[in-house]
Formats: sequence, C-alpha cells, structure tokens
Amino acid sequence: THRSSSPSNSPLRLTSAAAEPGIKMKIVQVGPDPSLVYRPDIAPEYFKDKEKYRDYAAGPLLDRVLNTYTLMHTFQTVDFVKKKNLEWGSCAHQQMTIMEALDQLDSLVDESDPDVDFPNSYHAYQTAEGIRKAHPDKDWFQLVGLLHDMGKVLALAEEPQW
Repeated sequence: THRSSSPSNSPLRLTSAAAEPGIKMKIVQVGPDPSLVYRPDIAPEYFKDKEKYRDYAAGPLLDRVLNTYTLMHTFQTVDFVKKKNLEWGSCAHQQMTIMEALDQLDSLVDESDPDVDFPNSYHAYQTAEGIRKAHPDKDWFQLVGLLHDMGKVLALAEEPQW
C-alpha cells in the first residue's frame, strides 16, 4: 500500500490496478489536496532512486507495460488515429472542468508506466509538483505537467490507454 500524508480522517478512494488478475484493490488516503499524497518533497525515503525508474527489464508491472506497448505498436495506425479524431474531435460527448477531469483520473492507473501503480490524477499532481520544485519561475511548465496525461480520461469511455 501507499503511504499518505493526509489526515487520518480524510476521505478514502478505492483504486484498482487496471483490473489485472492478482492485483488487489487498495485503499489510498487522500485529503482535500490529493497532490499531498505523492509530493516529491515529502518523505523521500518512500521513493525510488532515480536510477531505478523506467526499468523495463524487471518489476511487478512489466507484463502490463509490455502488453500496453505491444497493443499500441500493433494497432495505433494512421487510420486508427483518423477514425478516433472523427469520433472524438468534436468534443461533444461530455463537458467538464479541468478539475472534474482530474478527479475522473482517480479511477485510472496508467498501464504504460512501470513506475506508477496509483491513480493517474496523483501522477498529474506529482508531475506538476516536481516541475514546480525544479522550475518555480515557469508556471506554464507546471500547468503542462498537470495536464500532460489529460487525454487518458478517454480510457474511462472504454477507449484503449495507448
């Protein structure tokens, strides 16, 4: 399970790791600010060494990542993208604010990342916080970090993550 810096009386979010066999539902404590759960400047002993990130050779999530990239490289063709552009390009399926879309990402775990087994909204906050720490003068860059995976909200509409 993941640690949380949220108060013990904070609401709980139930998450699953993309409904994979053998992966159990886990409880992640979040408070009013989910970014506090995975902020890069809190309790560094809970985080991996930089050299251990992006290890595509070993790890418990390797099969999931390999499957995602295999599907992506097999089926993400120009024709597929054109079809999806026609289907989703009008943006007429649903309206929501950025914060509502981020909240929806609470129920999505990125299948392509060997380092992430928590909801994608936390990854968005974690990325933005890491950029804020490294580049405090570049608010536009922090926003890009927050929004970089926003398109994955389509996975909640039964679209593949790749």
